[in-house]
Amino acid sequence: MRPLIIVGLMAWGLAQGEWCGFEGYYRFLRAEEPEIDLRQALLESSRHFIQEQRTTQASLACTPSRYVIPVVFHIIYSGPGDSISYQRVWNQMLRVFEDFRRVPETMGYASGGIDTEIEFSLATKDPNGNPTTGVVYWRYDQPPLNWTSPTFCRETQDFDMKQATGWDRNKYLNIWIVPRLCVVPSGQSSCDPNNCGNIAGYAYFPSSGATQYGVVIGAQFFWGSGSSRSIRTLVHELGHNLNLYHTFQSGCGSSCSTTGDRVCDTPPTAVSTGNFSVVRQNTCTNDLPDLPDNTRNYMDYVDDVNMAYFSVGQRTRAWNAITSSTSRLYPLAQVANRAATGTGPYGHVKAYFAAQPRVGCVGFPIRFYSYSMGMPHVYQWDFGGGTPDNPTASCPTVTYAQPGTYSVQLIVENLSSRRDTLLKTNYIQILDTVYALPYREGFEGTAFPPAHTYIDNPDGNRTWERFRSTNPPRGAYGLSQTSMRLLFFSYSRYNERDSWYSPPIDLSPYTDPDLEVRLRFSWAYACLAYENPSSTYPSYPLDYTDSLRVYISTDCGNTWTLLWEIGGRDLATHPNECISVSGSFSSSSNFIPTAAQWLTDSIALSAYKGLSPIRLRFEGVSGWGNNLFIDDIEVDTVRRITTGYVAGQPTWRAFVSDDALYLHTDAALPSIEVQLYDMQGRLLWREEHPGLSAGRHVYNLPAQLPNGIYALRLYTGNATQTLHYYTAD
Repeated sequence: MRPLIIVGLMAWGLAQGEWCGFEGYYRFLRAEEPEIDLRQALLESSRHFIQEQRTTQASLACTPSRYVIPVVFHIIYSGPGDSISYQRVWNQMLRVFEDFRRVPETMGYASGGIDTEIEFSLATKDPNGNPTTGVVYWRYDQPPLNWTSPTFCRETQDFDMKQATGWDRNKYLNIWIVPRLCVVPSGQSSCDPNNCGNIAGYAYFPSSGATQYGVVIGAQFFWGSGSSRSIRTLVHELGHNLNLYHTFQSGCGSSCSTTGDRVCDTPPTAVSTGNFSVVRQNTCTNDLPDLPDNTRNYMDYVDDVNMAYFSVGQRTRAWNAITSSTSRLYPLAQVANRAATGTGPYGHVKAYFAAQPRVGCVGFPIRFYSYSMGMPHVYQWDFGGGTPDNPTASCPTVTYAQPGTYSVQLIVENLSSRRDTLLKTNYIQILDTVYALPYREGFEGTAFPPAHTYIDNPDGNRTWERFRSTNPPRGAYGLSQTSMRLLFFSYSRYNERDSWYSPPIDLSPYTDPDLEVRLRFSWAYACLAYENPSSTYPSYPLDYTDSLRVYISTDCGNTWTLLWEIGGRDLATHPNECISVSGSFSSSSNFIPTAAQWLTDSIALSAYKGLSPIRLRFEGVSGWGNNLFIDDIEVDTVRRITTGYVAGQPTWRAFVSDDALYLHTDAALPSIEVQLYDMQGRLLWREEHPGLSAGRHVYNLPAQLPNGIYALRLYTGNATQTLHYYTAD
């Protein structure tokens, strides 16, 4: 049986519940070109061409565009009101570049997404080798079109328009902007301008016939029209041209590699969101592990602002399509075609750059990364006083000898001799303040972030903020009224990472082998166990969980080492771990801790003794779960005693709430005894176990404890004991 291959056609409805309606037109195409199924099957079989290693975090990289796709725009117009200026086309191309290249500090950057390394480049040479703007204008009622109306009917006019106006398909990807895009509504036999489906645009896979390949977009959905879905319609359509399905293709599917969208790192989705908003839902449960729908993918239906991700698997699929000799993309992406079409290094150039870190220290390296369009080969940097000054590398490393704030400028030039300049004013901050031990931060001050600390908010959305509650106090163990929090309950941006950076801290005086340096901090968190079985498209039960990571840097933020990571239910400090919701949310779903719902952990930093400065980074990773709080960060020294942590032994955390003790261990413990003392050293409670499994354990105490400080002592089978203090509530 021939496989059913759905053409990559996208249509965005204006109202909730409207569908793209491409199945009917695809049936029409299959009738016209029966071999389209075979071409798509051949393209699908080319997966072996490119293999990639999956990554959990996409970081900045000094990587030029791997593939360049030449583009030409055909503007069909009836008058000034529906014509598209060159400037609007250029602005759209900048957005396309920012999104496909995941350019830092632009709307195209999402810390959970990836750089596809694909560049769509506006042609500067026409098929005869003459100069061109890459934008061609065709009046609808004049040759070669001779339409009687500016309304374009997809079913009857698509072939003739593309045949009459398209440029060489072996050199250019053609994009058409029509005054009004009309499709035959479901159940209708012909287009009716008074009954036209609200379709934003459509595109075809690179297995399609030469005359069908490309993109068609209605003018009202193109950049600059003012429509809420005009910014990224083209980005979505170009995804189809790269052989990417909708993420909700074929519903949940049965095998991620052969059904659905054929990409295994995009969670399967039963339906499109329909209302173009980001919805917390889990409409498929056949993925392993079961993950919520990620409706912010470029290939889903969502509003422009929330479109943010291509995945590693989608990039691999696109690369396979580009490198397959059966694909329409193959001749376009050949290196020789760049010179023929005046694209890539022979085309337009636009300067982009970013730095890591942007808040550094005197004498420590800062790495700059060029993400410039047009594959420049000349770079002229001005770091405003950094060393080296005005280098010519694409990704230089710079140091600053004096504290202060510095502006940075980059001038780029490519083989076309086109140049562009980007100046970022007051872009780099250099610190010379180094904090001695003990370093403590409880976020009690009104300024946030506190002095010499830094918030990294890559997506410009929600991030760490100061939280204060005086009645009742909700800080760690009731000892403070303030803390730092991330509102993950309202933070719908899956996989986004937001970081709080400590100031530089001096560990150079500490070389005594009997002296330990430790990081201690407290946190509070509850995950969200959510289902909505009564919704139009049922959302099945799932834990929506977030993560917390702690890193250390010995070069003031240029590179980082992971010290500590916990996520999901293991991160939870709520007695029930998750707050359970079925159906609608209420204010009680939004986690705000009590003074007892905190845990404390301690991390050895002795491996970094004698170094200065070190910096710490607390990174929250969003899973759209629930709120995360941090308090009482402390770096200090302690003498080695038998009650300290022992290298290689499991770590454990605990807190007392009312008449119960909550104990969590990250590994199994053999033959343990737990003892609880008051501050006078009196034994209040004890319990023995022949062995304790990893995870959370709850012990009922003989009586409710009054507020105070208590000592909790754990004895393991090898006589190791660990001591912590907690406040009962």
